[in-house]
Amino acid sequence: MGASPRKGIQEKGNGQLWFYWIVGAGLWIWTGGALLSATTGVLPLVSYVFKEREAGQALGRIQGRVRVLEARVNSLRSDPFALERQAREREHRLRPGEILVLPREGSRE
Repeated sequence: MGASPRKGIQEKGNGQLWFYWIVGAGLWIWTGGALLSATTGVLPLVSYVFKEREAGQALGRIQGRVRVLEARVNSLRSDPFALERQAREREHRLRPGEILVLPREGSRE
C-alpha cells in the first residue's frame, strides 16, 4: 500500500517545530542583544538614572547657593550703610574730600 498519511503529517509537523525553535532562538538572541546594546540596552538606562540623580543634587546645591546670595542681597538692601561699607572695603572708594593714606611698603611701625 504506500506510506500512511499520518507519517506525512508527522514529518510536516517536525519541520514546523524546527522552524519555531529557530525563530524562537533568534528572537531570544535579538532580545538579549537589544538589552546589552550600547545605545538601547540596560547599561545606558542605568547611566542616565545616575546622571539624573547627580544633576538633581547639583541643582539642589545651586538653589541653596542662590538662597544664600538672595539673603545677602536682602540684608545689603535693608542696611543703609552696607553698600558704602562694601564700596570702601572692596573697591577702596572714598567720599568727596577724604584722603587715603597708605603706609610705605618698607616701613613696619
